[in-house]
Amino acid sequence: MAKINKHSLYIINSTKFYRLIEGLSTRDFSEKIGKSEGYVGLCEGRSTDHKYNSADYPLIAQKLNRDLDDITPPDDWDVSDSHEKINKEVVSLSDPVFVKKVLQGIKISRHAEKLQDLNELYRHLSTKDANEKEVIKSVWLDFEK
Repeated sequence: MAKINKHSLYIINSTKFYRLIEGLSTRDFSEKIGKSEGYVGLCEGRSTDHKYNSADYPLIAQKLNRDLDDITPPDDWDVSDSHEKINKEVVSLSDPVFVKKVLQGIKISRHAEKLQDLNELYRHLSTKDANEKEVIKSVWLDFEK
């Protein structure tokens, strides 16, 4: 697992959360922010130390229909030494807690109708594998739509 600074990991995880709510694949979001098709996938990948360029934060927020404050840490956040590296533990659709948070976000978004059909939800979230689908289904079945 790669190591990056805490601030960069926060940006990656919050961006992924809002990207999933908006139903954008890594490739689609890369194109939307004017980057190469693999850019977002590299930023979200755990095995590389790629991260979003801070100059792109305003554009990222805009393309996710968010304010910059939505993707950046809060003012009272415990900031680590910028040189200190932590494991790049990117949130995943294999984690039921994260999936529930994403479903809650979708429920209050303009994409709420995607929660009515499991296959439509899979497409919306651009699920990658059977494990993600299994976790999403499990959380979806218990989720109040």
